[in-house]
Amino acid sequence: MKRNLDVSPKKIKIYLTLVITLFLLRHIALFLLCILKNSTIIYYLKSIIFLNHLSIPLMVLAITYVYLRSEKLNFGGSYIIAIITCVIYMGIIHISKVTVQVSYLYGFILEIDKETSLFLFSLTLLGVLLVLNVILLDKPFVNKMGIWFVIIAISIVMIEDIIILGGIKIFPYSVIGDMIFLVIMNLVLKGFKISSKNN
Repeated sequence: MKRNLDVSPKKIKIYLTLVITLFLLRHIALFLLCILKNSTIIYYLKSIIFLNHLSIPLMVLAITYVYLRSEKLNFGGSYIIAIITCVIYMGIIHISKVTVQVSYLYGFILEIDKETSLFLFSLTLLGVLLVLNVILLDKPFVNKMGIWFVIIAISIVMIEDIIILGGIKIFPYSVIGDMIFLVIMNLVLKGFKISSKNN
């Protein structure tokens, strides 16, 4: 978050701040599920626990824009896409009924009855972004290595989501995708820092 505020270009700084905040809120909520004793509070975390389905596609959008290296492309459209995506996410969460389970290893575990719809929603977004990044590989001036990182990362996240949909869970929640894209975002922000030093 600090690095983003220090080095990101103004046109994407606010966007990245919001997306990173979504990641932060989700992991604070996951931590709370492990330490809270009162299940009443847990129900209020429903809209936060599944934020990875929203934050990862939005982060991919920003990273793709950076690696595209197009000064002419207006980033403002990404805010419109983000708003539409948020509305759909909140709609799915709003109509979802939540159940709470207790695990001696992980604490409280939230499950929603519309989980399949939520996964299909994020898989659709990631699928579109995957195709977009594959197409961008042929564009001039793009950061091809960065785009390849994004393609591989999206593929891993989609495979993880499909495995979870199939009923196989290593952890109660998807966390691998979060880690991968935070690493890539860190690389993007380091690139900004190097560029600003060179300038």
